Amino acid sequence: MPAAHSEEQSDDQTAVHPDAQQSVEQSASASDLATWRLPPVTYPSSNPYNRAKEELGRKLFFDPRISENPARTCAACHHPGLGWADSMQRALGNQQGLGRHTPSLINAGYSKAFFWDGRATTLEDAVSQDLLSPGMAKDETPDSIVKRIASIAAYRQEFTTAFSSSGISFERITDALATFLRGIRSSSTPFDHWLLGDSAAIPESAKRGFALFTGKADCIACHTPPNFTDSSFHNTGINTVDPGHYEISGKDKDRNAFKTPGLSDAALTPPYMHNGSKATLAEVIDYYDRGGDTLDGGNELHPLHLNDREKADLLAFLLSLSGEAPETLIPALPLALTP
Repeated sequence: MPAAHSEEQSDDQTAVHPDAQQSVEQSASASDLATWRLPPVTYPSSNPYNRAKEELGRKLFFDPRISENPARTCAACHHPGLGWADSMQRALGNQQGLGRHTPSLINAGYSKAFFWDGRATTLEDAVSQDLLSPGMAKDETPDSIVKRIASIAAYRQEFTTAFSSSGISFERITDALATFLRGIRSSSTPFDHWLLGDSAAIPESAKRGFALFTGKADCIACHTPPNFTDSSFHNTGINTVDPGHYEISGKDKDRNAFKTPGLSDAALTPPYMHNGSKATLAEVIDYYDRGGDTLDGGNELHPLHLNDREKADLLAFLLSLSGEAPETLIPALPLALTP
């Protein structure tokens, strides 16, 4: 696979005429690029934002005492240094491998559906399901989680500050965690700077890749602005017995259909697909170019017939959607006993 930012061409590739290159720029300028700019994240009226609640959620996210299995903190599967995921092909649960790849939490606050199968429609519900999942902690209950957290005196005071009244409940725990998760944003990327008018922020190959993304390759059909996902479910031709969204909807059209992931900071979150079966973005491009892997069709893809130059350009664009992984503050946790 050619290097993403290389402008060199092999002998069988045709040089891009300057007039054609200018048309790429004009096409991008004519598009409503503003639609790709992420707006401020919104918080539900049932769980409004405040700084104390966000910081409480940060502590709970990294605290091993939230689970009956101390090895299974939220951060164990969603590590900030690994793109808020775990870099493994399949998630590792309570001493067992799980069937799906761990999705990244980057820009989760913009999502309308959660988990690969969409079984949760709010972050609060997603957090609740994850905390109680048998695959993550055996025999966990809301009361067992509340009992552990409420036994720590410093947490009792922090909950009072965050919620303006005393008391620790399972709902408050999930609300605090969801508030923290809504603050996990994608990094500042070359593509972001290009959107703001810096024409030199991304290479020419990435600009051609954007034209392919929104044109011939039709990635935009599912990876819509501004978060590069339609939050819907699609069968993209992975050979799998996993029923996907069908298990939730019961509709045949949703069999083997999975949620469209966002692409912001995608270079930081390998591997890819719901089962982690593609190790690199280049593999993902090749996969979509051939129209998926299923032998009997039955998916929404069709071959794209991209040449090597177009694949390299598309990869360059995808790489422009990632920046440097931001440093994340891991907080000091409340002591169980006062010294």
